Amino acid sequence: MSLSIMRILPMVVASAGLFGATAPTQKKINKKDVKDCNYLCLPNPMQECDAPFDIYAAATYQQVRTQAGEVAAVTNDRLNQIFPSGALGIQPYDEFAWGFQVGAGYTDYERNWRLGVNYNFFKAIFNRPFSVAYGQAYAPSQYANSQVDNTNPGRIFSSSLFTNLEYGNYTLFNNVDVLASRPSMITPNLEFTTQFGVDVQFLQRRQLSVFTNSTTDSTLTGYISNQGGYFQNYQKYTWWGVGPEIAFHSNWHMGSNFFFFFDGQGSLAYGLSTARSATFSKLITNQNAFIAQEAATQNFMYQWSPAMKYLLGLSWSRVMDSSEARLSFKIAYSSQYFFYLMRSIQPEGAYRSENGAGFGLQGLILSGAIDF
Repeated sequence: MSLSIMRILPMVVASAGLFGATAPTQKKINKKDVKDCNYLCLPNPMQECDAPFDIYAAATYQQVRTQAGEVAAVTNDRLNQIFPSGALGIQPYDEFAWGFQVGAGYTDYERNWRLGVNYNFFKAIFNRPFSVAYGQAYAPSQYANSQVDNTNPGRIFSSSLFTNLEYGNYTLFNNVDVLASRPSMITPNLEFTTQFGVDVQFLQRRQLSVFTNSTTDSTLTGYISNQGGYFQNYQKYTWWGVGPEIAFHSNWHMGSNFFFFFDGQGSLAYGLSTARSATFSKLITNQNAFIAQEAATQNFMYQWSPAMKYLLGLSWSRVMDSSEARLSFKIAYSSQYFFYLMRSIQPEGAYRSENGAGFGLQGLILSGAIDF
């Protein structure tokens, strides 16, 4: 009997030792402390490991800037129609407009990778009349087809001068980013993260300029507005593209849960660029008669378009008392530029389009995010 007990006793002692050794480890795993599953100490308030998802929404207040979109030239000489003297070009004007951004992400804390999807929407509409001082006049820009002007039929590329100008534009821009990111450098107060992914872009822009003249006692014909006469130029640009993207995110901890951050992105998209130019002329010849003509040109091109973007601002983060969620708020200045998108058509004798003009977007971004 004593021999049997001596055989069983070592097994009982060993089993007790195993249970005693595994009990604290099991308790630690159930607790899921963030330090156990994320060996990099990010300079951000950290929540529990079972909160891998994050969503954010942002309001944007931005303004468009374009190249190769000159509307007209203001001249001080109303007699010279072909070569306006002392002319000053009028650039397209766009006002600030509201847009929004939304996004979501998933973080693998054990490997410290994050996969995120961001969507940006922006739309702006602008309309404005222009006026000139006495003795001045507007000459349509080189992007208008002057061959539809019937005031000087013997001159192929002549265009009339105008005293009134109405200009308007419409811009719609959509952008989707799919990015995988992982911190590359970590210090107690600095995080530097590299990102790789895909950038999808869609742009649609329309510009319209309408030129007219006023009726006088001695002028009852021409492009006079009260008789329905006008000279109009319409331009439409569309672009869609997709391509690889690289980016970085830097975050400096300033104390009290406030952070200064700077982000940069670069992409190279390949897609279809389309430009259309249509000039319409309605010339009043007498009280009940007019001559109407239209000329339209369209261009399609598959091309590469580089793009760059940077974001500079401040953020604030706080972990909720339950340690299951983190709130973040940001305010930043954003600037982005897309090359070769504004391929404005010049309907001259040798038809061509602009080769290097781009599209820019800049303004403020106010965002809020929650990690849960």
